Amino acid sequence: MHESGGSSSGQGQGGPSLCLEWKQLNYYVPAQEQSNYSFWNECRKKRELRILQDASGHMKTGDLIAILGGSGAGKTTLLAAISQRLRGNLTGDVVLNGMAMERHQMTRISSFLPQFEINVKTFTAYEHLYFMSHFKMHRRTTKAEKRQRVADLLLAVGLRDSAHTRIQQLSGGERKRLSLAEELITDPIFLFCDEPTTGLDSFSAYSVIKTLRHLCTRRRIAKHSLNQVYGEDSFETPSGESSASGSGSKSIEMEVVAESHESLLQAMRDLPALGVLSNSPNGTHKKAAICSIHQPTSDIFELFTHIILMDGGRIVYQGRTEQAAKFFTDLGYELPLNCNPADFYLKTLADKDGKENAGAVVRAKYEHETDGLYSGSWLLARSYSGDYLKHVQNFKKIRWVYQVYLLMVRFMTEDVRNIKSGLIAFGFFMITAVTLSLMYSGIGGLTQRTVQDVGGSIFMLSNEMIFTFSYGVTYIFPAALPIIRREVGEGTYSLSAYYVALVLSFVPVAFFKGYVFLSVIYASIYYTRGFLLYLSMGFLMSLSAVAAVGYGVFLSSLFESDKMASECAAPFDLIFLIFGGTYMNVDTVPGLKYLSLFFYSNEALMYKFWIDIDNIDCPVNEDHPCVKTGVEVLQQGSYRTADYTYWLDCFSLIVVAVIFHIVSFGLVRRYIHRSGYY
Repeated sequence: MHESGGSSSGQGQGGPSLCLEWKQLNYYVPAQEQSNYSFWNECRKKRELRILQDASGHMKTGDLIAILGGSGAGKTTLLAAISQRLRGNLTGDVVLNGMAMERHQMTRISSFLPQFEINVKTFTAYEHLYFMSHFKMHRRTTKAEKRQRVADLLLAVGLRDSAHTRIQQLSGGERKRLSLAEELITDPIFLFCDEPTTGLDSFSAYSVIKTLRHLCTRRRIAKHSLNQVYGEDSFETPSGESSASGSGSKSIEMEVVAESHESLLQAMRDLPALGVLSNSPNGTHKKAAICSIHQPTSDIFELFTHIILMDGGRIVYQGRTEQAAKFFTDLGYELPLNCNPADFYLKTLADKDGKENAGAVVRAKYEHETDGLYSGSWLLARSYSGDYLKHVQNFKKIRWVYQVYLLMVRFMTEDVRNIKSGLIAFGFFMITAVTLSLMYSGIGGLTQRTVQDVGGSIFMLSNEMIFTFSYGVTYIFPAALPIIRREVGEGTYSLSAYYVALVLSFVPVAFFKGYVFLSVIYASIYYTRGFLLYLSMGFLMSLSAVAAVGYGVFLSSLFESDKMASECAAPFDLIFLIFGGTYMNVDTVPGLKYLSLFFYSNEALMYKFWIDIDNIDCPVNEDHPCVKTGVEVLQQGSYRTADYTYWLDCFSLIVVAVIFHIVSFGLVRRYIHRSGYY
């Protein structure tokens, strides 16, 4: 009744079958009994809870397998363990035709479809797939081949009419099929799908599973011309008109995201008949898919060739779908007429209050029938699978610099597509600038009374830039962790490329906002000082904003929650402000001032403004001490007056920013590699 792993090693059409086996998989997570005393909870010895217990099984090309079980049965854990997307205390073996599989090898020959879609919602379906094709296809693959691959996939998953619709406007079923198309870019042999029908109506759920069944029974996706997929007209009209989003906004004409329609259409007409993947070894094989699924309907259940039943972290049955009924009948659990088989099996396993534990009975029979089944080897097909893996390992990703470029394009595209929220934020930013300009517009000439006003305005300039950019990025990593963890874990790109691209995307924004903010205030306060002072102060403010990005990313990476990140910012802000030179004389804490971004920013701005001032009005009848030059103003605030002060502060801001980013990168890397990516 149950298929032996070794039986799959024979020859079949298109070459030997590929069979993935998992043997004695066990997964442990920390479990700790709680008491009313938190200190005791930390000190007491932790025990481990076994989530997955001695799970063994197999899947071969052509199979479509459903993992069924109640809540907490271990379906997703088993799926993640087999696909090696699971991190932590996992024991056991995963082998391909008898050859042990490493994590990076499994990533190359398989794809994992998560339960919830994780992608950039502002891209259209076509843009998203074309963007991902740069990362998932060989670096020598031409643009024409990538476009052809995207065309084939969109047609294969039934998204021809939604190619230019933004992801956020697709239906749940369409988004799920788009995620499936993304995973098929690499033409994987094995597909792992976590609850692919969750949140879908019955028709959409059926179409998703039907697509998977179709993929498992065919050896390659059919080739079509791109005009067949998209329709020629959709590339001859403005992108805003061809898109189903209805927003009317034109797509950005960038090389990666949306090329000009005329050149793209011409390229499509000139395309040769391309294969699905250049030099892909996968085209000669059927695929295999395994899905965790919750309460499938009868028609969906019948699409699966095999099922795996789980109870309490154990596999209690694996076999062909049509043979499951006989297996349960032999145990005295007969499937009623007109009953959904999936519901019956799950209800039977869940019945633990009867005369006998049905789950234990089913498991005992299964373990007896499969005893020793997974102890054999795949000697006949081992050399073949070794050649296959060697071919797969020849895959070369795009270079690191190009990864950074593409990710920067994605960040900038998101900003442009979310232009409304960006304009609102910029509007509030400018309101702050105008408010400060009005408050300090009456400063007038340089007198004893205006010395404090000038110092206050400079302090506000510095503070506003640092706080605006640090708090503006505090939410970044907590919100982006799911997509980073998944795409980095799948090897789509390196974490360093993502981080560098993110930081570089803020640099032009920092310089733009820095000079615009200063322009509003400079026109009403410092206009008599000349254009060179404007350039110097604007450069310093922009540099302060860049350093503040590092500070904000540091705060963001401390916790996985943006709420916790914003709350922990308060003590850091207080310390940096106190040591900034305004609320406390910096000579009082000579060493600690060098930890503060505000100190470097304030000192450099004050230096540039005051160093060339040779005369400040000092009335004869002044009752308090009188400062007569800009140097004296700087000395009064314990700021440096050496010729190199400005550039030293600029360099110091860069060093502080680099330190913040190095620490932040380490924290983010820890989060990314601490848990699985499924």
